[in-house]
Amino acid sequence: MTKTMQKLGLLLAATALTAGVARAADDVSISLVLGQRNSGFHEAIACGARAAATELGVAVKIQAAPTYSASEQIPVLNSVMATSPSAIVLDPTSSTALIAPLMEAAANGAKIVAVDTTLDDPSVLSAVVGTDNELVGRETAKALAKALEGKSGKVAQINSIPGISTVDARIKGFEEEIKNYPNLTYIGNQFASEDIPKAQQAFVSLMSANPDLIGVVSQSNNPAIGVAGGIRSTQTAETVAAIAVDADDSEIEALNEGLLDALVIQQPYEMGYMGFKQAVAAVKGEPITTPISTGTVTATKANIGEPGIVKYLYKGNCI
Repeated sequence: MTKTMQKLGLLLAATALTAGVARAADDVSISLVLGQRNSGFHEAIACGARAAATELGVAVKIQAAPTYSASEQIPVLNSVMATSPSAIVLDPTSSTALIAPLMEAAANGAKIVAVDTTLDDPSVLSAVVGTDNELVGRETAKALAKALEGKSGKVAQINSIPGISTVDARIKGFEEEIKNYPNLTYIGNQFASEDIPKAQQAFVSLMSANPDLIGVVSQSNNPAIGVAGGIRSTQTAETVAAIAVDADDSEIEALNEGLLDALVIQQPYEMGYMGFKQAVAAVKGEPITTPISTGTVTATKANIGEPGIVKYLYKGNCI
């Protein structure tokens, strides 16, 4: 074989290898399955994922359930699975109900990354990216105590749905932290679904049964918006301190109106960004970092406009 032919052979081999790598990159398909449309929190996750997709040159397909429930998310997940994606990034709306379909997806070769929430059986997951939710619960207790400025009386929680890992962990964190404030008598938690009117009615009923209630906490956006409506309708903004998690536009409006006293804000953009990156790494067989914990900031009416808070607000239109 002549040197010229040898060089030609090496060139062709290198070209084939480069094309193979390009095809491998093109073959990576990542689907993001979110828990709810028309939610600032989930829009922010989607925007983070899109930013990572652009940075890595990998396409992303995004779908979201119409309402936040496992019964609504599972059909969306099944439709995504039918397309045989390389990886699925999702926020599971139940720590148990999503296990079986995700195991099926993994058995078919998809890598699974959970953002925001996780599963009771995380063995199917390549990575988990989310907030330290017990810490979030503790932060809501601290914010409530600060808003009450040493007052004594009853406090309670109104939350969404049992069996969501994030909510369960936040409730636990709150209940542990509130014990450090002997002036506050914790009378328990009520579940009010993700339905805003139900959460509003739950607050009204709680207030009726406990007219000496001085504080309430909601560990996610929809119950918090309902509680704010209940405070407005009962005209108790001056006597009841209310703390919420997340920073949807409606929550910020309630904060500025004085219906909510503080917001413990997560970083969903970072969840989407880092979760997508871990999914691509898993598909390519590259090193994975897990778990990844994203932080929080606490906003009040006084600091909601400060740059250090504004950058964490849930903005975007990416679903």
